[in-house]
Amino acid sequence: MGMSMIKTTKKTKKSKKSKLTRKLLCLTFYSLPVIAFAANLTEPRAQAVSAPTTPSISQPANFPMPVKITIYKSHRAQFASLPYAPANPLVLRTDRPTALEVKAYIRTEAVEHGVNPTLALWIVRHESQFNPRAKGDGEASRGLWQISKIYHPEVSDAMAFNVRSSTEWSLERIRAGKASEWSTYRFCRTLYEDCPF
Repeated sequence: MGMSMIKTTKKTKKSKKSKLTRKLLCLTFYSLPVIAFAANLTEPRAQAVSAPTTPSISQPANFPMPVKITIYKSHRAQFASLPYAPANPLVLRTDRPTALEVKAYIRTEAVEHGVNPTLALWIVRHESQFNPRAKGDGEASRGLWQISKIYHPEVSDAMAFNVRSSTEWSLERIRAGKASEWSTYRFCRTLYEDCPF
């Protein structure tokens, strides 16, 4: 009788340790977005740097020139090398558009908003694979553009899962110079061999 009591006590201690370990892992996992949010607040913000107007003798010869950024206006002639984009904005006729319809819609809207369509399509392809109902990051990121509830609580679920409203919101963010909010763009060269940027 004494031997079975010792075995039962050992099993109870192991199960208590196992439950405690599971609880600690769950707590750690679900607190990661909060930790990431807090870490984001401690990052130094970008500073504006003026480009040199003319090279001077005091500057080294290998001084890196500023990166040229092109913002496309909605002039069709600039996009002659891109696949056909219809003159009229694409109308999504169903609640569940196909991937081809979503691609065409994003391409058209990107041109209308003055955003590089390749950039917009790259982000959506790598964030949701053109699935407007996609969920990620433990359901914290939603929709076609994977808009985070944590970082953008102002965007409702209805807006995030809606192709039109999420595309308009996201293209405005990109146009405002905030494309790095999407990790697929921010880590493009690090994570993807076929990165076009």
